[in-house]
Amino acid sequence: MDGLSAAASVTGIVDISAKIASLCFQYSVAVKDAKKDIDRLQRTVTDIKNVLEEVKQLLDKQDKTRLSTTHKLSDSLKECHQQLQGLKAQLEPGKTRKTMHRFGVRALKWPFTNKQVEKMVASLEKYEQIFSLALQVDQT
Repeated sequence: MDGLSAAASVTGIVDISAKIASLCFQYSVAVKDAKKDIDRLQRTVTDIKNVLEEVKQLLDKQDKTRLSTTHKLSDSLKECHQQLQGLKAQLEPGKTRKTMHRFGVRALKWPFTNKQVEKMVASLEKYEQIFSLALQVDQT
């Protein structure tokens, strides 16, 4: 993976992570029953975003040939991005909510069970660990 495509992948994940964190915040305000799950998912996505912002800074300022570990993350970056895109799609309020809002009904339903959140958080935490370790290796 060349430096440009690695930086683009990282930027894409940072952007989508920020959007998901924002969507989680909207749910946490509207949906009181799932607050712990929402906060946990939001925290995990924000952690990934923060780690990848560090990776992006390193990619932007370092000699890209020295970042051999980071460049080997292509598959993990793609998989993480795909998982986050799916999560974003499930969290984005659809046309149904807009229609309900027109009629004065303010309904926003958290789309995940506790077990689904546990599974997503575990999967996302693995990516966070992979990215953090690559960052540590390349900085040494």
